[in-house]
Amino acid sequence: MKQPFVLERRQIPSGMVLKLSGELTKSAEDDLIAGFEGESGLGTSIRFMALDLTQVAYINSGGMAVLIRLARMGRKAGVHTFAWGVTPHYEKLFRMVGLTEYLMLYPNEFAVLQRIESLEL
Repeated sequence: MKQPFVLERRQIPSGMVLKLSGELTKSAEDDLIAGFEGESGLGTSIRFMALDLTQVAYINSGGMAVLIRLARMGRKAGVHTFAWGVTPHYEKLFRMVGLTEYLMLYPNEFAVLQRIESLEL
């Protein structure tokens, strides 16, 4: 049964957390990318982007392309991108397609927030 894609945003110091849930496919592109293309704070007030993937049930090749585009867009703007909640299967795929060149993987939100805190010092 298909699970609809849902995106929730919340602010953190100098950045934002994007909580993704459901199925990540090409159709998620509008929700994920469109909100950032006009974002004037990328690279200035928004220096960190953290993706919570704990509730993502499925990622197809279109969804992988969306993640790559999002992470590359962030890097171009000077934003550090992190993710947690990635299953071992998807972690292997992320490495194979080169997504880990743009996105740092961590085991949980606490580890990501600790890393962000250390970068802000």
